[in-house]
Amino acid sequence: MQIEVIIRNITPIFSASPEGAYIGLDGTFNPSLDKPRFPVTRARTLKVVAEDSNGVAKPVHLPVVPGNTMRNLLRRTMLEYVIQPALLDKAAQLSIGAYAAAYSGSATGNPDGVPSSFDETVALRSHPFIGLFGGGPRMLKGRLMVDTLYPIHGNSERIIGSDYINDSVSGQITDVVWTRRNDPVLALGEAQDAAVIEGGAQAANNWITNLLATTKAKKAKAGKEGGEEPGEASESKRGLNAFNAHEVVIGGVKWLWRINADQPTKAQVGLILLALSNITNLRIAGGHAKDYGRFVIDGVTLNGQQIWSQNSFSGQDLTPYFDAIAEELDSLSKAEFEQFAASAKEA
Repeated sequence: MQIEVIIRNITPIFSASPEGAYIGLDGTFNPSLDKPRFPVTRARTLKVVAEDSNGVAKPVHLPVVPGNTMRNLLRRTMLEYVIQPALLDKAAQLSIGAYAAAYSGSATGNPDGVPSSFDETVALRSHPFIGLFGGGPRMLKGRLMVDTLYPIHGNSERIIGSDYINDSVSGQITDVVWTRRNDPVLALGEAQDAAVIEGGAQAANNWITNLLATTKAKKAKAGKEGGEEPGEASESKRGLNAFNAHEVVIGGVKWLWRINADQPTKAQVGLILLALSNITNLRIAGGHAKDYGRFVIDGVTLNGQQIWSQNSFSGQDLTPYFDAIAEELDSLSKAEFEQFAASAKEA
């Protein structure tokens, strides 16, 4: 079974690369050391093959959101908006280990090293939630496969196909956002401003004195070692003034998200659909404090049939799936989650 979701981000998406980088004032990444440069967090990319303007195929870097990020988004939505409310309606509380296992797949980083019994495997794989994600100390095989979130862009056509050509864009879809952090102590201008600080004006003076001393020492050290890195020498362990930047995918881009499930039960399909109907309450990737990652759903297909219109499910009769998950939620208990999370080694 395959579900395809068309997502449109209405605020920038910030899926950060773990690699460190610098940016110059002109927007150049990793400029030479003799030019001013500042820390920048690059957007996550994946190298794919695309055709250039001359029709020549070559590898390019395409901004993406990793499948694991999207899988976790789907998991959190199911738990926060479907599973947890059903458990709370029954006054059922999970142990801390079962709660951790539900959200992360395991309560510890040490699997048992032995498989589940046949009976346990059959029971847990039919569970609407546990059966989808699997995991746990006995490494239960889940049914759910979540693909990378690909932008519908000319460079991704070889990956997602040409069916989405009407939603495709071309050109650069990333931009750099500059941020400035200010030292609040340096902004103090009146005696009463320091009244709330323990030690008052003296503490503020000490802070500034330490800042100047540290900055001077760093400059002297940099001079002895053959030059400082512009844009960094003025920083110190005590100073808070700093420029940095991060790279984002601009708003308004459409994305294709593919969700596959291996022979799911009707209740498991229903749970995925319920999650999709609530998923825009959460955010994609990071930068949530800046309201990054907000999105809407423009379309959903189930096995190739359109089932989404005007921000809700429509079209194909989905009643069997919703009835099945409703029945499962009526009988949902904490017992399966505790069994899933419990280690056989400790039994």
